[in-house]
Amino acid sequence: MILVDVSNTVTKIGLFEDGKISLLDKIPTSQIGFDFTERVAQKFPLEDLILCSVVPKNDLYFEWPFRGRIYKIDPSVPLGIPIDYPNPAEIGADRLSNAVALAFLYGYPAVAIDFGTATTFDIVDQKGAFCGGIIAPGLNMMTTYLHEKTALLPLVDLKEPLRIIAHSTEEAVRVGAVHGYRGMVKYLLEKIKEELGFPQKFIVVATGGQCRLVCSQLGSVEYIDELLTLKGIRLIGENLIKIQKKTPLLI
Repeated sequence: MILVDVSNTVTKIGLFEDGKISLLDKIPTSQIGFDFTERVAQKFPLEDLILCSVVPKNDLYFEWPFRGRIYKIDPSVPLGIPIDYPNPAEIGADRLSNAVALAFLYGYPAVAIDFGTATTFDIVDQKGAFCGGIIAPGLNMMTTYLHEKTALLPLVDLKEPLRIIAHSTEEAVRVGAVHGYRGMVKYLLEKIKEELGFPQKFIVVATGGQCRLVCSQLGSVEYIDELLTLKGIRLIGENLIKIQKKTPLLI
């Protein structure tokens, strides 16, 4: 089974085989085209493809080469968990995949923090339902925006700052971004727990490109799982395929 996670910046291609997920490729989403997807389809002519996409214009690149063996994730498909949300059609397929992976692999109540182009907090409540979350600007977006909207601030690379009181403009931007981001995450986690009624056990899982940098000094993050979204795609995909073939789901 081929697993595809099309995000705004990067598209990940995974393969679920013999009970394990392997990452086959990571490619900028802007570079996805028929030449790439047709090569993948030819390399795996017998594999079903599970598509999780937040870039609808790119879906066709996968739909045509994998016609007859593609399954798309959206709020209307059977996920294996309930959705407690006023308008499920608004929920991105990646957020649904994260919630499913949380519920089945980590338990609940829980939150997945996905550090991508945007940073999303996807929450599964005490009943095991996706109940909503938070969307914030991604860490890279903060430094890029500062550089683009000011005359003198440089575009800095993101890494651990040397100190809090910066001794250069570049380091000052880095401190504001990295440590400021950690402060935001910590505060939002506390407010989420408060709104859930301060559950005795609350699981926090981080994923996405900047998760290791941001979470290296956040004691409230218990798990880092860089394949979390792909794992959720796999679980949903297995469910869809088994339902179509009318066989029982085994997690």
